[in-house]
Order: sequence, then structure tokens, then C-alpha cells
Amino acid sequence: MKVHMLSRVADGMFWLNRYMERTDGMLLTLNTLYILSFDKESGDSQGYKPLLEYYTDLSHNQIIQAQYDTSFVLKYIVCDSQNNNSVKNLIIKARENARGSQDKITKELWEHINALYHFMNAPDLPKKLETSEALSIISKLNKEFLMYNGILQVTMPRGLGWWFSSIGKHIERCLQTISMTQAYFAPIHYDLEGKEDLLYWRKLLLSLSGYELYLKSYSNIPHNRKVVQQVIFNKDFAHSVIYTLTLIENYLDSLFEDNNLSEARTLRNQFGRLKSSVEFTDYHNLTNQQLEDVLNNTKAQLIEFSTDFSKLFFSYT
Repeated sequence: MKVHMLSRVADGMFWLNRYMERTDGMLLTLNTLYILSFDKESGDSQGYKPLLEYYTDLSHNQIIQAQYDTSFVLKYIVCDSQNNNSVKNLIIKARENARGSQDKITKELWEHINALYHFMNAPDLPKKLETSEALSIISKLNKEFLMYNGILQVTMPRGLGWWFSSIGKHIERCLQTISMTQAYFAPIHYDLEGKEDLLYWRKLLLSLSGYELYLKSYSNIPHNRKVVQQVIFNKDFAHSVIYTLTLIENYLDSLFEDNNLSEARTLRNQFGRLKSSVEFTDYHNLTNQQLEDVLNNTKAQLIEFSTDFSKLFFSYT
């Protein structure tokens, strides 16, 4: 068997990058919705609802109350200590995991996480979010996460730590893509033949860093169906469901190489079935019901896989 890393350290690597990926996706969504909230022409019916539904534990009533309240949303998402999923709390959790895995991550990565931690804990940050500085703070944080991903990519050795952190990162990214896609398709009842225009889909695509790619890929099919092709089935789009599942599969293969444990084989087969159900969906003839089912089933199976993966590798004994 090839896996020779303490389960505690492997756990730390896995969750460090889940937390950082979650924060990155959340900030991208926040930045998109914040900037577009200034655009009074966009006919916005959702406000910050997609962000609050997926990334917070707020009740339905609280979300309805806050969905157009920019001042509340900025502070609640960025630095509210009571919000488990605030940027501040996620970075605190990421830093704890990084500290526990310090001999497995690079000095550059640790220093970057540490600097982010101190920035988020600056006492004047909540006040600044109430001023015209808010936009530059969100932009700075977005850039810090781009830099984090660059440092991770360039400095981390490829081995056990890399595999665990990459599997964590891409499970998180895939779940984000599915949940954000659901947030825009559920209100229109997953209607693939609907007449929603580009303005409607712009928020989803910007939240997934896919707007430019979308504009460059010409086709005459309606937006609703074309968006699905990109965010679920496009193998060249870094945030698509199939792209992230393919990467997880590659890292699993590296992790399970020379591993003859029956649990490892079972887990690998479980993931293979999950990926195949997306890969072999005929998206050209996809129906509205099939779209809803693919998103729901993939999400449920990925959460189940993540739990089983954690049980196999991170059980403390």
C-alpha cells in the first residue's frame, strides 16, 4: 500500500484546500453580485439570494430579508464571526489546517495564508466595508486567492500532500458549480427551451469565471441549453462538473496506485460510477427533468463519496 501519510496531516491538506476553494468561490460570487448590484438595468430578481442560499446557514426568511441589503451581505459574508462560513472564519480554519500540515506545505504557501489571516483580522476591516473602500477590499481578496492558487500550483511538490489537497479542492469546486447552477435553473424550473437572455446568465457565468469563455464559444442554440453545456459538460472549462470530476479521478488513481485494499477498490468504483453518470449523459437531447436529476444526483453522490473518502483516510484511531 502506497499511502504513508499520517491521517491527521492528510486530513489537514484535504480541508485546507476545501476551505480555500470555498472562500475563493464565495468571494468571486460576492464580487460578481456586488458589482452588478450597481447596474439598475439588469432586472435583478434574486439579488444576493444565490450567494446566501449556498454559502450561509441563514433561514429562508432571513435570506428574503437580506437579499438586496448590500451593507449587511458584505459584512456578514466577509468578516462576521457569527457566520461559520464567513471569509474570516474560513481563513482561520484553513490556517489551522495549514499549521497542522506545515512540514507538508511550502514556506511560500504558509506565509501567504498567514498574511491573509492577519488582513482578515484587522480590527478596522468591518468599518471599511461600510465605506467606498468596500469594492477595493473585495477586489484585493479576489486577487489574493488567485495568487494563492498560483503559489499552490508552482511551489507544492507532487506527491501525497498534493493529491489530498487537490481532491479536496476539486470536490469543493464541483459542489459549488452544481449549487450555483441550481440557483439559476431552479427559479425557471430547469427550462432548457426558455428565453432567458445573456443578462440572466451573466451572474452565474461570472461567478464561475466562465463568462469570457462563454462569449467566445459561438453557437446558435438558446442560452439555457448552451449554459448547461459549458458549466456541466465542457471538458475544457476549469469549473465545469465534468472537468473537476476528471481531475478528482486522476488524483484518486495516483493515490490508489499499488493499493490493493478492497476499501480502496470499492471507493474507486464508487467514484467511477459517479463520473460515468455525468460523462455518458446525452446532453444534446437533455430534458428539463434529466437536467434537474443530473444536478441533484451528482451532488448527492459527491457528498456521499467525500464522506466515504474521509472515513477511509482520516479516521483517527
